[in-house]
Amino acid sequence: MDSLLRPLLDAPPPVVYLVCFAIIAAETALLPGIVLPTLSTLLLMGFLAERGTLHFGLTWPVAVVAAVLGDQLAYLEGRRLRRSRLARRVGQDRWDRAEAAVARYGVPAVIAGRCLAGLRTLVPRVAGSAAMPYRRFAAGSVCAAVLWASAELLAGHVTALVV
Repeated sequence: MDSLLRPLLDAPPPVVYLVCFAIIAAETALLPGIVLPTLSTLLLMGFLAERGTLHFGLTWPVAVVAAVLGDQLAYLEGRRLRRSRLARRVGQDRWDRAEAAVARYGVPAVIAGRCLAGLRTLVPRVAGSAAMPYRRFAAGSVCAAVLWASAELLAGHVTALVV
């Protein structure tokens, strides 16, 4: 495991911030991003901040902005996704149920979606597809990103204290 992390651990801090930003944003912005290790990335950022490699005051906004950016791009993709070939493969019934859930629960659905792997990538698209008002989606996205990034960075930070 150490050999897998060594290039990132030995990289200059700006490179680490950039790589972490890209991973976090890409998880939601790109549909295949569902397999990206964002939880591990946030834990690593918190760990490196505690160790002094990264500055905690910078890791938090990097993580939050990346998460919000990814959500916004996925929401915009969702606005056109409903008419795509992928949507036809998923099926009308599944889309209707997903959109009904987002319409019913609104911002809490966006916040819960950020905290659950897999849903993190899908909920912004469904919100866009369901025509959730952008202001409501953006507010939920920002709240969710702040809560999610704070909790995961803090967990990585505490882990470094224990190790």
